[in-house]
Amino acid sequence: MKDEFIAVTRFADLDTQRHVTSRTYESFALEGRYRILNALDYPFEKIQSEQIYLKTVSSYAKFHRQQFPQVELKVVTEVNPTKAETLHFNQKVFEMSGELVCHLQQEASVLKDGAPLTINVQGEATEDVLYKKLTPWSGNCERVVTPYTVPFAARDFAGRYNLASHWKVFEEGRWSFAEKTGLTLERIRELDTTSFYMGSIANFFGDLPAGRTIEIITWIERVDKIRYWFRQDLVHNGVTLASMRDEQLIVSLSRARPQRATSEFLAYIEKYVELP
Repeated sequence: MKDEFIAVTRFADLDTQRHVTSRTYESFALEGRYRILNALDYPFEKIQSEQIYLKTVSSYAKFHRQQFPQVELKVVTEVNPTKAETLHFNQKVFEMSGELVCHLQQEASVLKDGAPLTINVQGEATEDVLYKKLTPWSGNCERVVTPYTVPFAARDFAGRYNLASHWKVFEEGRWSFAEKTGLTLERIRELDTTSFYMGSIANFFGDLPAGRTIEIITWIERVDKIRYWFRQDLVHNGVTLASMRDEQLIVSLSRARPQRATSEFLAYIEKYVELP
């Protein structure tokens, strides 16, 4: 089954680097997933009355082209069943010219009153499944631990935290890691080195607790020339609720081009790198 619709970016969607934030694309994708449910005879009225909800199990994201405000984008969603009786969503966002902006995949369980609901969907995935199970921290490096209070106001219509809300927590973790390792905005300018979030894989094991303080635990899995892979776990009372690995492209600020990690840059992060 397939769905398409047109979404428009806004000034409110810009991040500190003045382009549309990744959460915006995930919000567009969320709309596409619920449009699919509507086509499967689960309109919002039924979703609301029967407390039906899409709960993310794993996700994949890859960003291809930066976007700016007041741009029309086409959101294409395909859905297929999985062997685990969950739904596999394969979603792409395109410029109107046809250029790919981002590619998102998600495995989601469908819940009704908190219990699994099986929805019959025909067909098989036409592309490879790109999310996978992440390996846990090996213990071979130091990590940054940031206390974070989960805001009540970030909950969605079902009183839960959707994928975009989780991405915001992970984004907070990246900024906290940068600050605590000394890679402040001022130091980034001095080093003429920053990094761009290019994509991610994430696994989800439990719900974020509203209003409670969790730990965002961050480290770097490895560095490879012009890229590094950033890792985060969201932990509450010793239990891991979610894990993420994102790909960061190392870029020269002045030249706006990828560059190898300099020795000065590596000096700030080397004790947090897990693998040589």
